[in-house]
Amino acid sequence: MIVCNYTRLFSIEFLHESYGNPEDILNDIRIQPFSPTSLVMSGYRILQKRDRNILHWFVQTKASIDNAEGKIKVITGDKPLITFDEDSTLTFTINIKSQKYLDESNLRRLERTNKIYRFGNDSGNKHNVLFFLSREIPPYNAARDYQVGMLVTDTFDHTFEAIQESSGADPHNTTETDFWEDITDFVQYVSQEDLAVDTEELKSFGVIKIFFDKDLANDFSLLKKSNDPEEDNTILGKEYIIHFKNNAVN
Repeated sequence: MIVCNYTRLFSIEFLHESYGNPEDILNDIRIQPFSPTSLVMSGYRILQKRDRNILHWFVQTKASIDNAEGKIKVITGDKPLITFDEDSTLTFTINIKSQKYLDESNLRRLERTNKIYRFGNDSGNKHNVLFFLSREIPPYNAARDYQVGMLVTDTFDHTFEAIQESSGADPHNTTETDFWEDITDFVQYVSQEDLAVDTEELKSFGVIKIFFDKDLANDFSLLKKSNDPEEDNTILGKEYIIHFKNNAVN
């Protein structure tokens, strides 16, 4: 008898405040494995499934059959059937299918020439029990230039969106309500900090990097690292988040 058991390795929840129905979010963007990643997923027996606005990745895990008492009993484990190479990476491109996705986001005015939104489980951006694949929103810096739609935080952990441009030569801090809108005291939205040079020339809106390294910061790792062989490589079932914000200025 052949026994196949699959366990959820990790998931990514996609959020966008402009969508009343979360299921529509993944109808307007396309998440695809970059070609080498398809081979990695096949080799490690990893499958991708969608559930509304969440993508899940399942991996085949170890299973055995016990019929010692005359009854067939399937014993499933919580470790990948095939041991991962910690230097391996899963790369997924994000492409926009509907312009609404960008038009109704605070990101729509940011300059993206030769750049790409880069997300990954190496972000270290953990808040309480939430794991964000986007980077932390940076604090306001009077020396920086700000475009409409950029996000900053203040010393009280409030988040602000730029509603007018400002610059290091003509700074306007977050207390100036003509330039900044106080939007929340806690949400790690996608921001200008996630823009990176498209060095791989993926020519996509965004890219997601999932690393197999078991030493990632702030418990972002997919698998447990332990000196105890019984615990090492245990699947942790991480639930990651990418959260897009609507635009504050029409």
